[in-house]
Amino acid sequence: MNVYRGSRVLLSQWRNNVLALPSVRNYRESENFVFDWDKVPETLEKEKEKFEEYVEVAGEARFTDHKLNIENIEYTASQNPNEWAHVQYLVDLSKPKLIPVPEGEGVMPSGFFLPRAKPGDYPYFVNRLPSWLYPVHTRDYQNTFKDHKYVVTVVRKIDGDIFKLRKDIDDFLFKRYEREFICKVMEIAQKLIYRGNVEKDLKDFLKEKGF
Repeated sequence: MNVYRGSRVLLSQWRNNVLALPSVRNYRESENFVFDWDKVPETLEKEKEKFEEYVEVAGEARFTDHKLNIENIEYTASQNPNEWAHVQYLVDLSKPKLIPVPEGEGVMPSGFFLPRAKPGDYPYFVNRLPSWLYPVHTRDYQNTFKDHKYVVTVVRKIDGDIFKLRKDIDDFLFKRYEREFICKVMEIAQKLIYRGNVEKDLKDFLKEKGF
């Protein structure tokens, strides 16, 4: 008998703790499930002020069953500079961050120099990145069919005759290493992919051409 009574007490406690919490049950908020006395104004004056604010926003739409369209609500723009400061802060954050053009001419102590070549000087043209660096990088490549892994060097942002650029790079690499390198031409993607780590050599080639 004591065991039965104890189980009834535990069951009632579980119902009070779990079933009484609509947030745990993921109920949609409505007056039937989540009526909260804490959200009710304490005095009649506060209740009246809350209702007047609702009337000011909803207007006659509160008597209809249609969803309130807030786009049709008339409003006035604030002229308070203190309030606009918060908006201006968000506007400044949304502005694009442009990297300024480096100052100075010729080769700098770090080895950096602005591009000297112009479109039309060669049948091809290699653009620099927004950071004014060369669009050359190395990465690991894996052949999913043969399960082979190796390093490749990629040159991007190529305009013009990409095949002529490949031939000139091949000649440049052959003079250095007296061997040929496997290269994949991706004309649509405007990039070359060389097998092996030849990042420094490709950057030297671009420097020699003035890109």
